Amino acid sequence: MRKLEYRFCIALALVSVLFHGRSVACEPPAGFVNPPRPDIAPLDGLLSHTEEKEIARPLADVVQAANRPLRIDATKDLAGVSGTFRLSNGPYGSVGARRLVCTTDGSIAVEEVLLTESNGDGSRFRYVVWNNTSPKFRDVGYAVGEFVRTQPAPDRTHVYWTYGFALKSGLSSEEKSRFQKVFLDHELSVWMRTQLDREQPNSEAKP
Repeated sequence: MRKLEYRFCIALALVSVLFHGRSVACEPPAGFVNPPRPDIAPLDGLLSHTEEKEIARPLADVVQAANRPLRIDATKDLAGVSGTFRLSNGPYGSVGARRLVCTTDGSIAVEEVLLTESNGDGSRFRYVVWNNTSPKFRDVGYAVGEFVRTQPAPDRTHVYWTYGFALKSGLSSEEKSRFQKVFLDHELSVWMRTQLDREQPNSEAKP
């Protein structure tokens, strides 16, 4: 009986790998040191890109749908998120909360909440990501992400998602231009749009 149970567990694990293509485990790698947070510039002073989406659900439903374990799908050019690991006490979501983010290409990054505001008309959630080990982010000092959700009508919510980037010093004008045209305007925009399009069916489902 135990052999059958063992084989069944192995089969489930294999199915998970085949269908999901990644592990949800996320732990600090050997020698990891929780890094200090960088000094953050105002979001409007960073190189940024914004994607937006209107969802046919009330604001409260959309915000509730966003309060679940982080899942980001990979695209052709950028990795997704395979799991997170809390680096601070308490649940993620309050200002100062920090977590390790593991990506589907084996890289890691650190993320910390900077701002969270909410009222009957909308919500704002801002966070910073740094210490990213992916070669895709070799020119990035840190990135600031922000979700702004507004309710233009009782049954509709508009979502604005912005990412702003502070580049490392010493980059040439050619490297900065390539970052803008290739990464920011193409690779990142596709990645962000993919996530918003995936989120819409979940948010529009009945609670």
